[in-house]
Amino acid sequence: MTRHWPINFASRYLLLLGLVFILGFGALFTSSLRVSAGPISGTYVLTPSNIDTGFSVRVLGRGPVLGEFKNVTGKMILNQNRPEKSRVNVTVDLRSVKTNNDRVTGFLKSSAMFDVANHPIAKFQSTRIVITGKYSAEVEGVLSLRGQRKRTKLSVKITNTNSRGRVAFEVSGGFFRSLYGMDAGLPIYADKVNLKIRGTGRRG
Repeated sequence: MTRHWPINFASRYLLLLGLVFILGFGALFTSSLRVSAGPISGTYVLTPSNIDTGFSVRVLGRGPVLGEFKNVTGKMILNQNRPEKSRVNVTVDLRSVKTNNDRVTGFLKSSAMFDVANHPIAKFQSTRIVITGKYSAEVEGVLSLRGQRKRTKLSVKITNTNSRGRVAFEVSGGFFRSLYGMDAGLPIYADKVNLKIRGTGRRG
């Protein structure tokens, strides 16, 4: 039993991280507000078909636990003249979590982890966006998961913009699962959950 918990916890963290990375998307968009030649201010929609959310957790002596969220949605309100006024809201359906192991996926959905029967949704709301470079930014916000709210931060990079109201971005970062009360399997299963996300926002 103990052997399975670490894997699930790690995956769960990754999922959370997936939620956080979505938030990073907003940062990317905000950053692009300053560097794009065209007007970018407005509301952008994030849909599952335009977001790839990947996560990983290191495991001692073997390969990492890998997973993704299939159903992530969100909305970004971007202000080109005042990037600090931009806002990002992201929703992750935890029931859509997937890993390469059906048993691990099932455990992540159980009451021992995400408890999707009672807490099927995780949300992220940005609180601050800081421009760090010509095409980069840091997004700070609050991640709500299983009745808990914790602050987190992601790094965002704009990779492309066009005149059709679309912005492409990449998000990276991570968080420590122990802060959410998920410390099973430490230190065999790493405390830090690493996130790598790619996506495109569409003007709504």
